[in-house]
Amino acid sequence: AEEALLKGFSFYRMLQCDDGQWAGDYGGPHFLLPGFVISAYITSSGDLTKVMPRASWQAAEAYLRNHQQADGGWGTHLESPSTMFCSALNYVALRLVGACKDDPACVLGRGFLDRHGGCLYTAPWSKFWLAFLGVYDLKGIAPVPPELFMLPSWFPLHPGRFWCHCRMVYLPMCYLYAKRFSYDALSDPVTTSLREELYPEGVKYDQIEWHKYMFTIAKMDDYTPVHWFMKVAEQIFAVYEWTIGPWKWLRNWSLRYVEEYMQAEDEVSNYLTIGPVSKAFHIVTAWVKAGGATDPEGARSSEAYRAHLARIP
Repeated sequence: AEEALLKGFSFYRMLQCDDGQWAGDYGGPHFLLPGFVISAYITSSGDLTKVMPRASWQAAEAYLRNHQQADGGWGTHLESPSTMFCSALNYVALRLVGACKDDPACVLGRGFLDRHGGCLYTAPWSKFWLAFLGVYDLKGIAPVPPELFMLPSWFPLHPGRFWCHCRMVYLPMCYLYAKRFSYDALSDPVTTSLREELYPEGVKYDQIEWHKYMFTIAKMDDYTPVHWFMKVAEQIFAVYEWTIGPWKWLRNWSLRYVEEYMQAEDEVSNYLTIGPVSKAFHIVTAWVKAGGATDPEGARSSEAYRAHLARIP
């Protein structure tokens, strides 16, 4: 028994990281790493080494290349066939970590995207990330108004009734959406180029009627078609967001609530949040809340942003 205990102790000592923790592998889903790449790119103004060492991004690039499939796409997870959801995200991540658009992997990836309509037909979460990166328009995504948090808790669409991971991803999403945050893509040659690369030949970014693509999605990603009632509700939200509103007093009230909620989530989880998707979004929200859109360097010095970076392995 003592020998068995000593073997177990030696085994776990071998697995322990240099900083004393035992890390958990969460490498199966392919929609996690791109979120961190995009959030780091946005908040570092394109200089990823301000967030993690170059060696870490080289490892990320190797991971992205290793998991690209023969058809040029990426699956939703390690054993999944290619989907537009993760093909769009991982293609963008590969470009942001340094691959040029003429790299064979990128050419192959663009071929997959083009065959399925380009990023106008990727999945909603993908569209969100692309919109915040400035390579997709916010009018082309289904609205996520923070005002829903101000509804009575018994109301069916109150976010408090969502599954926890859904709610805690909706939380930073609705904040960034309500702030109309979008990275200044035209100031950056990589993101300027992505505005062309992500859409089929002949489709001009400035001429896209974005509202028509709010619900478009490639067949391979359309596991559960959006119900007609939800489409009607989202169209009503779109009218509120882009035509008659948003009403300033209500928007400000709901944003204050969302900011407090995000701060509470940061503090109770010691800046890990409930999961890796929300974590990546919270990196951006912390930076935006600290004034990142107008003072990027100052925002990177904020307490919340630095606390988030400290919790990235």
